[in-house]
Amino acid sequence: MIAMANIVKIYADSDSANKVDMICKHYPNFIGIVDGYTEGLRYMIENEKKYNSRASYGDLGVRVQSLGHYTDLTGDSAVDNVMTRDALISCDFSGGILEGTDRPEKYQKDAEILKWMRRDYDLFTQQLNYLPPEEHRIFVGYITKEKELAEIAEEFGVQYESIKQRLWRTRKKIKVQMIAYLDGTF
Repeated sequence: MIAMANIVKIYADSDSANKVDMICKHYPNFIGIVDGYTEGLRYMIENEKKYNSRASYGDLGVRVQSLGHYTDLTGDSAVDNVMTRDALISCDFSGGILEGTDRPEKYQKDAEILKWMRRDYDLFTQQLNYLPPEEHRIFVGYITKEKELAEIAEEFGVQYESIKQRLWRTRKKIKVQMIAYLDGTF
């Protein structure tokens, strides 16, 4: 299993097929992971602007793992923090949001990766919503880990291997469509 501290870096360096696999595998927590990294990155930018210093922790995963925890905010910085979080989500750095930071291009790159992850998650969710209702219910129950394969097989009165093949076909269908979107061949 991928350590959560490394998921953003691994995602950034993966091809489209592996990205889809990662979304599928981590679906229940995926957007929470992205939100956590966004909040951690926001925290680092605000600290650097406020205290004019930043420890060199390397890539996004390591930086956020080391410093991305919630802190109490003063009333003055709370407004800046909200603006910065919104900017990170949309990658809109107008208005000097990164002024006073060392290597703003690094923050921009990290924010862009997080933006891709949000976009890809949304695309994946759209693909799930295109499934027929019964197929949607079965597959979402499986990838959200609400039900194990054996439970799903028992519920539908079919063999374990039969439901496993059905879920594999659904996953393959979504994966093919997602890869086409991500690679721009759709």
